[in-house]
Amino acid sequence: MGTPVKQGRSPQYALGAALCVVALLATWHWLSLGQSPAVMPSPAQTLEALWEITADGSLATELAITLLRAATATMLALCVGLLFGWAATVSRFADGVLAPVRAILQGLPPIVLIVCLVLWMGSDPSITIIVCATVMVPLIAAATASALQSIDPHLLELGAGLQLSRTRRLVFIVAPSILPPIVAATGAVASGSVRVAVMAELLSAPDGVGAAIAQTRTLLQTPKLFAWTLAIIVCALLVDLAIRVVVKRWTALFSPSDRAATARTRKGTRIR
Repeated sequence: MGTPVKQGRSPQYALGAALCVVALLATWHWLSLGQSPAVMPSPAQTLEALWEITADGSLATELAITLLRAATATMLALCVGLLFGWAATVSRFADGVLAPVRAILQGLPPIVLIVCLVLWMGSDPSITIIVCATVMVPLIAAATASALQSIDPHLLELGAGLQLSRTRRLVFIVAPSILPPIVAATGAVASGSVRVAVMAELLSAPDGVGAAIAQTRTLLQTPKLFAWTLAIIVCALLVDLAIRVVVKRWTALFSPSDRAATARTRKGTRIR
């Protein structure tokens, strides 16, 4: 019996998702009936506020600031996480030294770190980057260590038997083995870094989506608060979708079965 081919989203899935969205909007509208916009704005009032922050340019400006900080934190966490994971794999002593650091970073609530950094640094935009990177480093380090430990030793022996140089073994054996899980782990935490960035900006940054939300809260501009929330939800979903596409393509680059399937498809061969 052959392996079943993974199908795309079915019409039933799309119908269920559409009905759920309609039900949520109807519930939201029902809860807003008879309420002041300062307490519970309606979907229409939220969309009106969303159009207002879009028209005045604040949506694009603040979103760009938040996404740039999240991307910077992701690159920083990737560099540190790769170093931590590699050191923990090649040296037992380094693994013992880094174990308490990983435990502290994994157990430290981001909100506590934000409060401490605000006390030490004041209102500093770099706090957002530090907090996001701190959340991501342990996960990337764990993925790196796991990927390095799962390299097939027979492939390394084969490379040594063929007298491949260290650089060639790194390029043709090590990299294809460790890149897919590391990229997947980085993508998973990067999509969540947008939400962490907003939380950090809410308490520490003078600009960004989090700062805009803090301002609307202070001024009791609840429709704008809901509009910013809706915008960041959509943005986080789009970032997650883009990361999934990138991860899928990176994984396919190093998957022999996927490369073979792609080659057959380009030649016009049908895959049954």
